[in-house]
Amino acid sequence: MSEPMHFGCACCSPHIMPSFDHASPEWKAQIAELPPLRDADGRAPVIFHGGAIYPDPERPEWRVEAIGIADRKVIVVGSLEAVRAQIHGQNFAEPVTEYALAAGQALLPGLIDPHAHLMTSALVKSWTDLSPFKGQELLRPYNKDVIGKKIGEAVAAAMAADPPANGERWVCGFGVDPSLMQTWEEIDAAWLDGFAPDTGLERDVGIFLLNASGHISYVNTVALKRAHIETTFKTGVLTEENSKLVSKLLPVDANVMLANLLQVFAEANQRGITTLFDAGLGMLSGPAEVDTMRALAKTSELTVRVGAALYGNDPDALGGWLAFYKPELESDPEVLFSLRAIKLIADGSNQGLTGLLSHKYRCCDLHSVPGVGKYGLFNFTPARHLATQMQRAADAGWPILTHANGDEGIVNVLAAYQLALDKVPPPGKHRKRAAVKARHRIEHASLLHDNALQTMKRMSISPSFLIGHVGYWGKAFCDTILGYKRAQWLDRCASALAAGMRISLHSDHFVSPFGPLRYMEQAVGRVMEATRVPPAADAATGPVEVLNPAERLSIAQALRAVTIDAAWQCHLDEQIGSLLPGKQADLVILEQDPLTWQTIDAAGMRDIVVRETWVSGRCVYSAAQ
Repeated sequence: MSEPMHFGCACCSPHIMPSFDHASPEWKAQIAELPPLRDADGRAPVIFHGGAIYPDPERPEWRVEAIGIADRKVIVVGSLEAVRAQIHGQNFAEPVTEYALAAGQALLPGLIDPHAHLMTSALVKSWTDLSPFKGQELLRPYNKDVIGKKIGEAVAAAMAADPPANGERWVCGFGVDPSLMQTWEEIDAAWLDGFAPDTGLERDVGIFLLNASGHISYVNTVALKRAHIETTFKTGVLTEENSKLVSKLLPVDANVMLANLLQVFAEANQRGITTLFDAGLGMLSGPAEVDTMRALAKTSELTVRVGAALYGNDPDALGGWLAFYKPELESDPEVLFSLRAIKLIADGSNQGLTGLLSHKYRCCDLHSVPGVGKYGLFNFTPARHLATQMQRAADAGWPILTHANGDEGIVNVLAAYQLALDKVPPPGKHRKRAAVKARHRIEHASLLHDNALQTMKRMSISPSFLIGHVGYWGKAFCDTILGYKRAQWLDRCASALAAGMRISLHSDHFVSPFGPLRYMEQAVGRVMEATRVPPAADAATGPVEVLNPAERLSIAQALRAVTIDAAWQCHLDEQIGSLLPGKQADLVILEQDPLTWQTIDAAGMRDIVVRETWVSGRCVYSAAQ
């Protein structure tokens, strides 16, 4: 069995990124120098009271006066008198402290991002950010001039720096997204040569830019010549398999990678995130990534709970994962890292024109991707090969996360799930339906027809939505990529709930920024944010447009999608997702109460200040510090 290519979102692209299989020894040495997680960390008893305390997202109307934690878990919730009595009545080793929330503040279960990519996010932290985002807002203006200014500055810095050991100077950038430019503009080698021309000198600078879709890279002539492909790919626009010819030459500093990874954790904490689910661990450096995360979990520097899905598109790699690892669905709640799923990637990204559609892309005659047809692509030919991978994982007891964006891609994925999970026995045996124990998912699930929703419900498959597709890319989908009618199928959150499924919301970081409060805002308001700002303006003025308001969530529903229902999808709902007694003390304290938010379209919810983030009874972020 073979798959010709593997395409996906930016963080789901094993072939386009540089690999660093050599990194494990360096990481082990650095991790050994980190302070260990002490047994006493997170065990001190704390009583929180005041403000608005919501222990259970499944009962959003239930507010309590106080919550008491100790030994890394929730001990009691209820009246302040009852909480004090129970906490003071137990013989804890450390003294009890009290935390009084100010009026208007809120305490909620820790927020969960059920689909992000940690290693790739860490890798690109050393690159130039060319994305269309400024914080959690769209960057305006965003065009080739803006991108070019940053490239020029990076090239100048590379020229001024001491030459690297191998003598090759490089500028690497990430997040380039023509679909979010005010006017879609193409990038190629001729344009990049204007910043770093090919002079034939040793001090020439190679340029490698990663498109936000993850399917395409853009390189200059210097980079093409270093890879000896200047006559084959003169335009400098490379798809994934060809991108590897250049990306394998890029410098990767394993020593910096670990520091970058810790920054990714810190950024998540600053947005109130207590749990991240890595949807593709092992994609860049294989088992070394698992070893790294296990080692980090024994230190005080792992400040988020991390669940992981192992990347399994390649049959041989999947065989290795299944031979050496087991799903850790009943892991010790106090251990902050666990392996919980297998990740497969079925198609590409709709904004990158590579998700598989049933009808061709509206803009396919104006904008195309080298080697990709007008309907997008599918990574498994025939689709039965996807079912084979799924069945191997399911037979070994693994939950499966399958990336699918286009409507036709989703149809194929559901067919593969049915083939994999509803086994047909050998002749003469009674047919027995496989029991559905694992909580299988479709990742992004961008364009959902009614029939797909019904099939997902019947098969107990739940969707996790990259809700930024609505907020950030909605206008581009309506006007350019899909057209108004098809864009109505995008991220059908309310319909999925009405069909009886649990849903979650995610960032796909680094595809979109961390910020569960932003995910909530975009799911509640469904405002196409590109309509907020006229192309030449900097202020958030002008009319707004809402994409399919029938798919809006209530604030309470959106909160569930980043707490208890996200935990459920990750098989973590027995440990986190609410603050009921016995669960881990993962919580967030906010300056304002999102459950009583009154603005139109939930505008501004993303800007609520995170005061503190606690993981397993330990304060890992404080705005005061």
